[in-house]
Amino acid sequence: MLVRDIMTTQVVAIDSDLPIRDATALMTQRGVRHFPVMHPVSGSDEDADRSRLAGIVSDRDLRTVGSDHPDADPSIGVRDPVAAVMRSPVLTAHPLEPIEETARAMRDRRVGAMPVMDGDDLVGIVTSADLLSALVRMTGVGVGVSRLEVELPDRPGALAGLLDRIASRNASVTSVMSARSEPDAITFVLHVATINGPGLTTFLRDEGYTILWPRALADDLAPTASP
Repeated sequence: MLVRDIMTTQVVAIDSDLPIRDATALMTQRGVRHFPVMHPVSGSDEDADRSRLAGIVSDRDLRTVGSDHPDADPSIGVRDPVAAVMRSPVLTAHPLEPIEETARAMRDRRVGAMPVMDGDDLVGIVTSADLLSALVRMTGVGVGVSRLEVELPDRPGALAGLLDRIASRNASVTSVMSARSEPDAITFVLHVATINGPGLTTFLRDEGYTILWPRALADDLAPTASP
């Protein structure tokens, strides 16, 4: 899945000289939490109607202005331009970038949104909420779907054999993700289109597979050790 598949294309961008109080009101009106900030390109007449990405501003950046928040700059007021509080330079994404790369960049840089640029053109914005929605879609979570966590030996054909045994029960696997890896074993999380999750789990255990989730009933009922 690529950034273009999950990004918001109807981007609300604002000018860098817009007063902070107006940007705050517009953010509330539009129900968004981030604005890309644009600055006019100076130069020839051909550039008269063009703007470049200058920064990004969040609801938190705006709300701290004039407050007693420790990050608030007392020299900045609500009549000042957005340029005074915007974040720059801007971390951006490309529409053809895999979403896992974007998610990693947002996590590492601790940002909640990234403008999406195709060359010099602002074509969208991707937020942490968009990435969470994509995760739900990629994992195939939904009604009539059962979750299995299976530990397999780290050898060729192990996953294929598991999928074949699931298919023999006339069940379709909607997603497969690796949860963790050990030197000689890999744990896979599978979502299977079946409402008979307990029956499939019992079948796979009887086939010799190590099922970590759902736990066996005996594990659930086992007494805990005394402190």
